[in-house]
Amino acid sequence: MDNLLSSAVARGDVIGVQALVFDEGHTVYRNSFGLADRERNTPVTSDTVYRVYSMTKPVTSALIMDLVSEGKINLSDPASKYIPQLGQMKVVSLGADGQPKYADQAQPMTVEDLLLHRSGMAYGIFGGNPIEEAWGKADLFNPQVAMADNMDKMTTLPLLGQPGEQWFYSFSIDVLGHIVEVVTGQTLGEAMNERLFEPLGMTETAFRVSPELKPRFASTYALQPDGSYVLFEDGQTSPFAMQDGKMESGGGGLTSTTDDWLKFSRMLLNEGEYEGKQILEPETIRLMMTDHLGDTPSLLPWIKGETGAGFGYGGSVQMTSTPELEAQSGRYPGQFGWGGAARTNFWIDPENNAVGIIMLQFFGGEDPKIHSDFQALTLEQTRNDRE
Repeated sequence: MDNLLSSAVARGDVIGVQALVFDEGHTVYRNSFGLADRERNTPVTSDTVYRVYSMTKPVTSALIMDLVSEGKINLSDPASKYIPQLGQMKVVSLGADGQPKYADQAQPMTVEDLLLHRSGMAYGIFGGNPIEEAWGKADLFNPQVAMADNMDKMTTLPLLGQPGEQWFYSFSIDVLGHIVEVVTGQTLGEAMNERLFEPLGMTETAFRVSPELKPRFASTYALQPDGSYVLFEDGQTSPFAMQDGKMESGGGGLTSTTDDWLKFSRMLLNEGEYEGKQILEPETIRLMMTDHLGDTPSLLPWIKGETGAGFGYGGSVQMTSTPELEAQSGRYPGQFGWGGAARTNFWIDPENNAVGIIMLQFFGGEDPKIHSDFQALTLEQTRNDRE
């Protein structure tokens, strides 16, 4: 494992990396290599703070499911019950004359549709078509604008398909974050603290990096076509470290450390229990980590098809695998997890009683090979049927 990770740094594949493996109740591997801040020559250390971006989604989904377990939300509820503007969203298509045609939602978008990225929403981060471009222009991630203040924009944004009909990675779980706020009367950060972070002892996970943690906050980099990296966002001047920010993105706003993320991961692995405390109900975790897409088609190559992956509430669920997939990318049936835009990744492996976490901080290119290599080596070393 050391050789795998240190070699990636030495070759310049990555600037810095931290990884951890938890197996059979113990942390069996953790190490750090390279730099968290190249400009200041700051090394990656065990307590480096990262932007985990979309790894926030399983946390927000866990909150929603906790509220479901308490009877405060039903998965079948129309999303407009909590955010009326969502009921006004129209499905757009191109008519024979090339002009856009708008249709009402045939069935109201539900809470479950949002959890499963089945809502018909787009994201605005992919581009390539007018719908994505419209979402991109909506400025939905302004750090000085609270998520509640984005909801009026929803009425003008197009849906790319009818709710329930297809999987497309989207703004859905950011919207769920605001539903948490509506139902609890708290900010999303307050709800996360009360229900998850404080019970788990996740003291270094938040939407804003505190002044105390700021010296440990990694910078992010942008991968160039020639394989080099340029600074993308300085950790010491990052919007994530500004204390006056208003945005709390349930789809991508958290910052955290590897140790903190292990606490959340162990809770998922142990069906809601962490060090003798039942944080979430076992049924809540089982529902989260079960595929609910069924035959729903996916519009992106990350889910379904050759990946063998379905989708649960907040993350992917590995449904099938092959010896080739296991050897090349460590995919094993039952694994649940998700990654972040800056190349953080984690997964829970219930069958093998293991967790893997790897933290990078860069944008651009395909998913880095170090991810699949790390997961494959982790599976090789943790699978229970090994001799």
